[in-house]
Amino acid sequence: MKTYPKKLIVFSTLFKSKVGAIKDLLILLQKEKEVKEIDRIYQEKKFFGPWGLQELGRLYKGFSKSGLESLALHYSRNNLVNGLREAVMNLKKRNFLVGALSSNPQFVMDKLREKLPLDFAEGTQLDFYQNIANGKLWRELDRYKKADLLKKKLEKYGLRKEDVILVSTPSIVHLPMIKEVGFFIGFDPTTDNISEVFRNLYSSGNNFPKRTPEGWKITQNIRGTRKISKG
Repeated sequence: MKTYPKKLIVFSTLFKSKVGAIKDLLILLQKEKEVKEIDRIYQEKKFFGPWGLQELGRLYKGFSKSGLESLALHYSRNNLVNGLREAVMNLKKRNFLVGALSSNPQFVMDKLREKLPLDFAEGTQLDFYQNIANGKLWRELDRYKKADLLKKKLEKYGLRKEDVILVSTPSIVHLPMIKEVGFFIGFDPTTDNISEVFRNLYSSGNNFPKRTPEGWKITQNIRGTRKISKG
């Protein structure tokens, strides 16, 4: 029976983007006006629950799967979070499980997994008919469904929530996932280098930061990176 590492790092923010790859790609496809209107409404609604993935999915209607995959390859080459490749490679060398859960399109996540040694990379799946997007979603991976999927990953790999670190922007949309992990690292993908964050974890091998009665503690401050302790 295959054995797995005892610790898991999950990235939910992967690209240097203020609005997310799912919107960035549509802007590249000349849908900027529509995307801006959807994002305006989303910014108002996001505090009350998921909204916008189906609306964004409809904007992909008529584009070929092969064309979107080619665009995703170009996008992923040029927009990875600073230090992400180095961080993932170093984590894998230390025998961590490393995965990605995102609302971004699955065809983006597939290209990302071709570039990085991820154990899994899950995203929102557009529906295609004869290689053409029909504007519908085959799987919508919103904030709550990501949290549910994360729980399934923990069950699959035989992990406890204390064995998991989530790495993403410190946003309300990630709160359901944060509740399912033992430790959360928040950062700004437009400015921070994520590889610097993990230097705190390497001094004692694969051990995570120790949990005290007051909660998780990080003693070293990394400039430009916000770390949110969980009490």
